[in-house]
Amino acid sequence: MVIQGIHVADAEELRWLRVGWLTRVRERTSTYSVVTASLFLLFGVLGVIEIFKTDITQWEQILSGVTALVCLGVFALVALFGVELPHWVGLTLVLAHALVSVYYLGFSDERQNAVAALQELPLMAMFFSWFYGAKVARAGELAIVVVLGAAAALGPFTGPGALLGPANLIGAAFFTWLCLEAGLFVRHRIRLESHSDPLTGALNRRGFVAKAELEMRRASRHGRPLSVVVLDLDKFKSVNDEAGHAAGDYVLRSLSAQWMSLSRQTDIVGRLGGDEFAMLLPETDEHEARAVMARLRQYASHPWSWGVAEIRPDDTLESAMNRADRAMYAGKLG
Repeated sequence: MVIQGIHVADAEELRWLRVGWLTRVRERTSTYSVVTASLFLLFGVLGVIEIFKTDITQWEQILSGVTALVCLGVFALVALFGVELPHWVGLTLVLAHALVSVYYLGFSDERQNAVAALQELPLMAMFFSWFYGAKVARAGELAIVVVLGAAAALGPFTGPGALLGPANLIGAAFFTWLCLEAGLFVRHRIRLESHSDPLTGALNRRGFVAKAELEMRRASRHGRPLSVVVLDLDKFKSVNDEAGHAAGDYVLRSLSAQWMSLSRQTDIVGRLGGDEFAMLLPETDEHEARAVMARLRQYASHPWSWGVAEIRPDDTLESAMNRADRAMYAGKLG
């Protein structure tokens, strides 16, 4: 195909050349793989530098060489071929770094690497918290801090006049944990914002789908009822046309606030787009869901229609919402 004298393939090639290398890598793989590969590059370069040091043992030179080879190899897989790294690779990186740090802090006389091991701990804690969540990161980092602290306390760099005193170790542990919690906080806030509708405060489509799929798995595992409701505002276009979009936004916000405040704590409200909303009602069969919606409808500040579908064992979220959507339009026509 030719557009304005430029072949589409040529245009795509020109665009590919204009964007930066990192942008091209990110287009082919995930942020997780890019960040993980960057850490591998860092440790690979440090490993290469270590190989040429003359004041380390032969074993440490071998360790540095293997580290450099593996780390640069993983980096090349992502940077050159766009390979998506599985999450166990990041966990392996964290564990390998902890083991190497235990060696340098507890069993080696290499002072520079012992200090570097402590300096790198906050960076690894941030990586751990960002990609693996609170439970895994806190449990894993606690184990790492305890083991590294014990290795350092029993190693050659602590004691009177030694390189590392109690204040250094406590400070390193404190700063590492602070970075861990900071990473968890930022991760939570970004996920919250990416899953929330900024106008109404309800979940957006992405957040609703994620939550609904989680609840569907839970309901299926425990054999409990679960219903989904599709809601659509009646004559909403006339509000925008006659009173303006500010009035329409007010209607959307007020209705969302009503649904979230008057529904049960376990119920989930999501805005799918425009004036289309959905609700998820855990522990609720279709009959009970209809009663809940009838009660909410009594307090409506603007008329809206709804349709209910109880999740079946063979349902996907899409199929259940399609049934609820058909039920809603049948109610509108009726």
